[in-house]
Amino acid sequence: MTKVMTMPSVTDANKQVMEQFIRFINTGDKSIGEAIISPDVIFYAPTSPEPLHGFNGYIAVLDMMRGAMPDVQWKAEEFIAEGDKVMIRFTMSGTQTQPFMGIPATGKAVKVTAMNIYQLKDGKIIREHGLPDIFTMLQQLGAIPAPAPQQ
Repeated sequence: MTKVMTMPSVTDANKQVMEQFIRFINTGDKSIGEAIISPDVIFYAPTSPEPLHGFNGYIAVLDMMRGAMPDVQWKAEEFIAEGDKVMIRFTMSGTQTQPFMGIPATGKAVKVTAMNIYQLKDGKIIREHGLPDIFTMLQQLGAIPAPAPQQ
């Protein structure tokens, strides 16, 4: 019996890259990030009015998050992949022990959803649109009032 080797589909290969990416953002291990993020990556983040470019721009946002919430973790709740694009719905959780976006350290835990869309080429992330629920995060940190409970 002859064994036929099959190559993983582009979609499956991209999912594998994204699994490595999740390890990278949860550990901050730059060597993982350098292996899977294009040096020419374009990163759209709500914390910057203009897109960030290159690996260092990406690291700056990650360092900001990890600096304010050293225990921050992203858990992939859903993957949707087609062709060169992957969408992940994350739950992001952490404890703000350092200043974040002008908010002094609160010691409060946050748990919010993020919906991020990635484009990959040749096994590397070339573009990301990061869409964390900043509004809910600011409410949980006490920076803006939470809605009154429904009666």
